[in-house]
Amino acid sequence: MSSGEALTDEKDSEQLRFRGQDATECKRFIAALLKLAFTQGKQRDDQWMAEFAASCIEDDALVWWSDLDEEVQGSWNLLKQVMRSEYRLMFHEGSGEEAEKFVRVVRDKAIEEGKRMDKEWIVTYVESCLTGEALRWHAYLSSDTKNNWEKLQQALLTQYPRDGPALK
Repeated sequence: MSSGEALTDEKDSEQLRFRGQDATECKRFIAALLKLAFTQGKQRDDQWMAEFAASCIEDDALVWWSDLDEEVQGSWNLLKQVMRSEYRLMFHEGSGEEAEKFVRVVRDKAIEEGKRMDKEWIVTYVESCLTGEALRWHAYLSSDTKNNWEKLQQALLTQYPRDGPALK
């Protein structure tokens, strides 16, 4: 069976295109590629997966991919790591629900990286994910809050409350 035969519908085809838009697109692309590799019996073929992924990369992501080291380009495991790093969730500002989602994603990332207890790593990671108004807000926090994950979570969830009365 060729890889083209596994693409049974337009949805699958669209999910196997990576343009470098955001973390959600990255997550979908990785999941779709893993699903395809499984149907092809190639889920353990690191090089095949990297080469297939390269054939699906377009637009800004193609420019980004072309600047990667050959070693990364040729290994799905390495490529997947740098994709997750480059196209991680960014927090601009927004609703309380978005703030909660951001906190959950940070917690999940810390667990995934084996850094759940490394509060310095967590606050550094959070800093790298802030942009726009959230970055400006963060810049004015006290050093004590910036460097303490528990206080930073509280400040974030207070700054971006859910609809209704803010938690005190």
